[in-house]
Amino acid sequence: MTLRLAITFPIVDSNLLSSSLLEDDHPVWDAGVAYAEFDQVMKGHVRYEALQASTGEDPALDVQKLYWLPLGATNRWRAFDKFISDPVIGVAGEAIQYQLGQIGEPVSVVSCFGLSATEVTLKGTLPDNRVIYDKTISLRDNTMIIDAWTYCFEPIRARSEAVFNEIPPYTQATYELTISAGGDTPKVGQIVLGREYDMGEAKFGTSFGIEDYSSVQRDDFGSLSIVERPFSKIVDYRCVLPADHGRRVAIVLEENRARPVVVFGGNDSDVIGVTSYGKLGDWRVDTIDPIDSELKLKVEGLT
Repeated sequence: MTLRLAITFPIVDSNLLSSSLLEDDHPVWDAGVAYAEFDQVMKGHVRYEALQASTGEDPALDVQKLYWLPLGATNRWRAFDKFISDPVIGVAGEAIQYQLGQIGEPVSVVSCFGLSATEVTLKGTLPDNRVIYDKTISLRDNTMIIDAWTYCFEPIRARSEAVFNEIPPYTQATYELTISAGGDTPKVGQIVLGREYDMGEAKFGTSFGIEDYSSVQRDDFGSLSIVERPFSKIVDYRCVLPADHGRRVAIVLEENRARPVVVFGGNDSDVIGVTSYGKLGDWRVDTIDPIDSELKLKVEGLT
């Protein structure tokens, strides 16, 4: 299984060509309106709540948070805010659709994280309407079905991740993403576009787990209370690569040490738990012999 790393491209106004979701969470902030405490507004795809009465106090410039408290991205733009646990929420029975383009970079990977849906479809087209990519990924997860008992009684589950890779890397392509949940409400935490690199052949020794940020408190009588909070997925990868590829791999990792990346192990690698979207942690390349080197790479998932 080949380990792949996708560097990610930021999504700005010019890249979001259309969406089925309206950006109508709150009224748009108006410098001439007198706002009262607890009023909520939008500006620059961010939601704010008033901390006190004000007029003309721009929420985007209130860095000391004297008048406005940022509440996070608007529903439409949550797909690009780097927070998986704060998802875009669609309308029950209707698919979420995004059309993205004008990236200016060759896109070869489109990934979705924090999904609550039944299937995801990606269609890529060129300006002359030629279709360069068209694929649907079913999110039905049969991992828990191991015998006749679980086949009959185990609840139906869905995978929360989908990775479309090996997309023909055109710089001027448009990508239409459709997220469907049947009659339920579709959700998606993050939509990530990027370009993939081969990191080497994955080997035994790769491990994964989570870092849970839920809080546990014990009262004077010894009773526990648990407050559920987001968690971060942690994956330690190990793979073998040709010794003369060490510098190439180092360049990719060094250049992207402070930006989100997607790391996956080929098609359907999420089934075995090694697909992640997060920040590069510690890594090192060890020379095994004149032919091979070993890459040890840690990825700390975004919450």
